[in-house]
Amino acid sequence: MKAATANSIPAGDGWATEIKWDGMRVMADIRNSSLELWSSNGRRVTSSFPELAKLADAIGTDVTFDGEVVAFDEDRPSFGRLQRRIHVEKPATALLNDVPVALIVFDLLRLDGRSLLELDYLNRRRVLEDLLEPGSCWSVPAYSIGGADSMLQVARDKELEGIVMKRTDSLYRPGSRSKSWLKIKVRRRQEFVVGGWLEGQGGLAGRLGSLVVGVWNGSQFIVAGRVGSGLTDDERRRLEPMLTDRTNPPFAEVPPMDKPAHWVEPTVVVEVEFAEWPTEGMLRHPTYRGVRTDREADSVVRE
Repeated sequence: MKAATANSIPAGDGWATEIKWDGMRVMADIRNSSLELWSSNGRRVTSSFPELAKLADAIGTDVTFDGEVVAFDEDRPSFGRLQRRIHVEKPATALLNDVPVALIVFDLLRLDGRSLLELDYLNRRRVLEDLLEPGSCWSVPAYSIGGADSMLQVARDKELEGIVMKRTDSLYRPGSRSKSWLKIKVRRRQEFVVGGWLEGQGGLAGRLGSLVVGVWNGSQFIVAGRVGSGLTDDERRRLEPMLTDRTNPPFAEVPPMDKPAHWVEPTVVVEVEFAEWPTEGMLRHPTYRGVRTDREADSVVRE
């Protein structure tokens, strides 16, 4: 079950609030004392997280959990750190020690062969909390009835991804995106300099589809990622004549691209909103917000 996106906290009673965990969504299925993990696109990922196998022994019964595999950077989840694990099918001991993960279990869908899909949120939660004690690498996160403003402020203060609000009477509907679950994200934004662009598809073939953006780090121009979301036709028409072609990439290093890039002089500044910018990695869920003509390109650094 997926959450719809909301821009603000819904009015009225009957909502539970949880922290939104910035990790990898998984179904944890335990049958015959054996754990299998499945990603949201149906890929078996059990071998990527071997430390979670002991959850099966701790439970001692057949269950299906919904949760998130998370890697922490001190006390906050870090999708950047998790990137080092989610693409590794059989991690070495050194990687397991360097980037440990935890399973944050926030829902219970099956218990002892019986489906719990027709139980409402609060009753599923009560059964889950009675069943699962905190372990070395798993836990059941707290939730609150009311107090969404306070929890959203905690998410802002701790630079978390945001919150999820769920109707206390909501049933679990696998595969659906329901307005009974709402995600409210804490977003970040800053200026970036355009260093290139990639062509779009379909009606945008041959035209600007996404921007390759970066920031200055001393004398080096560092790539920060690609942004296509939020680019309207009006903004494309505005940007295209502003971009001056060049032969070579302006960036100190360029990550692999899935299509040829058109490189441009790094003179155009744009504002981008994003969910996360890992210390070693690209912008996550960036959204274009507009051109900034009030900033000089060579003054744009990581904030």
